[in-house]
Amino acid sequence: MNNDNLQQLQGKPVIFYDGTCGFCQGSVQVALKHNKGRDLYFAALQSGLLQALVPGAQLPEILPDSILFYENGKLYSESEAALRIARYLNFPLRILYYFRIIPLSFRDFVYRFIARHRYLIAGRTEACMLPSPEERARFVA
Repeated sequence: MNNDNLQQLQGKPVIFYDGTCGFCQGSVQVALKHNKGRDLYFAALQSGLLQALVPGAQLPEILPDSILFYENGKLYSESEAALRIARYLNFPLRILYYFRIIPLSFRDFVYRFIARHRYLIAGRTEACMLPSPEERARFVA
């Protein structure tokens, strides 16, 4: 990805997901279907875009177990990432954002449990999903 493309993404919300996780790919499919504003962008964690787009100080030492969300120059992980993504989805999924009132420690505990077991829940794939031609423009890496 060249510098012009990176500059264009600076103000855009980007979901980084595990490209080999069926659960993560299913979550991306839900986001694609319910983001009628078409303002979410997607990239596999394995693509290298995360390291190119996000300032090094924000990068996790080890890639997470599922998703990261980059919005307005800040990187979010775990439950905070998932709930911030919900704001971009149509009603009724948008309501999930208000689960932020639940204490972060409990939300992240539940999130980590699901993340640890995501391959048991939805399986593992050897390759990323193939988006439709109209969805392809929203996949940035």
